[in-house]
Formats: sequence, C-alpha cells, structure tokens
Amino acid sequence: MRALWVVARAPALHTAYMTGHARASTLLKKAAGVTGALLLTIPFVGAQAPVPADPTRYIDVKLSRYAFSPERIEVRLGEHVWLNVVSVDGAHGFQVKELGMNALTPARGRTVRVELTPKAVGTFQITCSEYCGSGHSRMKAWLIVTPGT
Repeated sequence: MRALWVVARAPALHTAYMTGHARASTLLKKAAGVTGALLLTIPFVGAQAPVPADPTRYIDVKLSRYAFSPERIEVRLGEHVWLNVVSVDGAHGFQVKELGMNALTPARGRTVRVELTPKAVGTFQITCSEYCGSGHSRMKAWLIVTPGT
C-alpha cells in the first residue's frame, strides 16, 4: 500500500513544487519555445525572400596581335556590362566608334574595365585603335546588341 501512496502522492508533490516555480518555469518554457520557433523560421523566411539578381554581367576580353577573344560579344539592350579588357602582348585599343567607346590597354598590362549599357540594337564593329603592327587593320571583332527580354 505504501508504494501506491507514494505513486499517488508523487504527482501532487510535483504539482505543489511547480506552483512555487510555475511562473518562472512557464516563462522559461515559453521563451524557449518562442526562441526555438524563431530559430526554425528564420532560415525559411530568408529562403522565401527574393534574392536580388546582380544585373551586371562581366565579360573578359583578351587582345593579342591582330585578334580579339572572343570575336563576338553578345549583350542585351539596356543590360549593364563590364568588359574586362587585357592585352597579352603589346599595347592595343578597344574601340566601338558607333558607341563612342575607346579604351587603351597597356602592353602586357593591367586589366582595363570598360562599362557598357547599350541603348541601341545592332551589330557594331570593334577595332583596335592603337597601331600594333602589320596586321593591325585586320584586328576586328563584333559587339552584337539584341533586344532585351
């Protein structure tokens, strides 16, 4: 019988013990529940928020004796583009006359950044504006601007 009394009395003792600490214990449990809920929801809220796409595109352009690489650069109308232009040998120029663009690149030098946001659709010739030798006049590439989507 004694065992039954202890078992029957244990919840009552527990309840009596809890009433003195009920407020503190309940507040801690609620705080832990809220904190846990916040910790669980923050990654989901972050995942649902739209991530702004970087509208800027970067294109590497290499200039060498009598050649551009790539020979065709395609961009969309209104697209913000940075051209990272570098010469692998002598001094060269990167010119698009129709767009008023002209950048000189030092011999085996640093990268020159050229900003481009085309405002007209079309195919534009890229030429070397710095005399680089006997094949200078053959040094051509194309900038193709397509309608934006």
